[in-house]
Amino acid sequence: MRSFVGSLAVALGVAVSAPSLAADRAIIVLDASGSMWGQIDGKPKLEIARETLASVLPTLPADMELGLMAYGHRQKGVCSDIELVVPPAAGTAGAIADAAAKLKFLGKTPLTEAVRQAAEALRYTEDKATVILITDGIETCNADPCALGRELEEHGVDFTAHVVGFGLSREEGRQVACLAENTGGRYIQAKDAGELGEALKETVAAAPAKKPEPVTLPEASVATAAKPAIGQSFPVTWTGPASPGDYVDIVPAGDKEIGDELAYAYVEHGSPVDIRAPGKPGKYDLRYVWEGPDKRHVLATATIDVGDAEVALVAPASVPVGRAFDVEWKGPGRAGDYIDVVPQGYKEFSGELSYFYVEGGNPARIRAPGRVGNYQLRYVLDAPDGRKMLASVPLQVVEAQATLAFPPTAVAGTAVDVAWTGPAADGDYVDIVPDGTRDFGGELSYFYVAASQDGETGTMKAPGDAGRYVVRYVLEAPDGRRVLVSQPIQITPAVATIKAPEAVETGTQFPVEFTGPAGAGDYLDLVPAGNTDTGGGELSYFYVESASDGKSGTLTAPDKAGNYDIRYVLEAAGGRRIVTRVPITVQ
Repeated sequence: MRSFVGSLAVALGVAVSAPSLAADRAIIVLDASGSMWGQIDGKPKLEIARETLASVLPTLPADMELGLMAYGHRQKGVCSDIELVVPPAAGTAGAIADAAAKLKFLGKTPLTEAVRQAAEALRYTEDKATVILITDGIETCNADPCALGRELEEHGVDFTAHVVGFGLSREEGRQVACLAENTGGRYIQAKDAGELGEALKETVAAAPAKKPEPVTLPEASVATAAKPAIGQSFPVTWTGPASPGDYVDIVPAGDKEIGDELAYAYVEHGSPVDIRAPGKPGKYDLRYVWEGPDKRHVLATATIDVGDAEVALVAPASVPVGRAFDVEWKGPGRAGDYIDVVPQGYKEFSGELSYFYVEGGNPARIRAPGRVGNYQLRYVLDAPDGRKMLASVPLQVVEAQATLAFPPTAVAGTAVDVAWTGPAADGDYVDIVPDGTRDFGGELSYFYVAASQDGETGTMKAPGDAGRYVVRYVLEAPDGRRVLVSQPIQITPAVATIKAPEAVETGTQFPVEFTGPAGAGDYLDLVPAGNTDTGGGELSYFYVESASDGKSGTLTAPDKAGNYDIRYVLEAAGGRRIVTRVPITVQ
């Protein structure tokens, strides 16, 4: 936590032990999407962000003009949910901390548009301006942060964007770092508390991010003797500094941008590395990209020709377990021809792990096996004299990554909103089960990720009994289900109150006031005294969601005098629960 405070202080320009990075006017763009309920060291990221802002903001110069923009804080599944919560002005530290403390964390991650709006609010084409983006996710609204960075740098008078990545993987960090790099800013990546400390060490002694001292570029080289055809993997030899994060990529010939690569491989495992050729013939550049102290640099380039082929498979070099992916193919396309996935070195034409008949279209949609390992994709010709393999390319199946983010506690029977990431394979689902459950089936509540309207959130009903439960992401793999990630949730007891007359006349209507969880399906009913059945048979009832004022409704007394109960019935995962009851006499 202290490390993140330091890292954010650097991004904001607070003088820790280094020259200030601050602009005269700045806006903090805060990720308030549902994924911020995810945890670092057992603490929700949103709480860390709030506490960090409350700690850092008072240390800023009093005359610094600072504002706060948030996204994803008002609605789920809406890319336009972006708001300038606190306009940039001097003396706004308290207002920003207070506003951050009140934000709800609900929606999507339109970080690119949010940064654009922040830049415009700062009049970046007229004045010096700085934007500090704090995000725990990548862009989810079909925008290009790299392109935005180039645009803001080109049109801005003196514009800088800093990006603080919260728990982002290396791959996710690649997708947002360019926003900072393209504007001369800093990207600070932190996956856990330890790496937050490392981020602080790396940035405290850095020169100002805008117009830094020239960096001496180390020597590097890339080369290949291969003459690959489309879709083929081929070896690339390299020399270079081999810094953490360095990689070799392939781009269209002459492309100077970083972040537009068609394929890449990290150099951490030595030389050579395997690169997958693009799906179109032509000239391309192989490049060695260095993860420098200020930004990424292209150290070496070699131009190659990628040839055409009569039979070819164009597919990703690696895919997560269980995920469906596209394979572009060239071949005879005869009825009965198919593309399959088999273990590496497999020679038989039966026992394939996954397959697709080419008459089904191009690209083929095929599913990765459920176990990590080395496999191969094959184009199999169904010839009159038997099946023949016409083309094969390697396929690496890697472990799937999934995350879950949601409030750590929920009231029994209420809706639990879950932000998720994962393979999103057909049949994948998120469920709630009692703590310690190892089986599949018998889940108390669940949703299929394919049914998620925004592709990143879903809602379940909480169980009706208080206690400790687990939310799980379950992968539906070809060889069986697997739990990719699980996270505990504490269900607290539901509480309700009922206020009604002590006695009413037979056949009359009477008002009832109530408080309670007010979940979908909850209702108040009238039953004979002591009745515990919730499967029907109530004499009168109303759903709490039908109450126009949210706190009252009407019941009708039975025609027979006697003792009865008014009950608040909770519609929960696992069955209905009677939360409370009060007696009433019908006379």
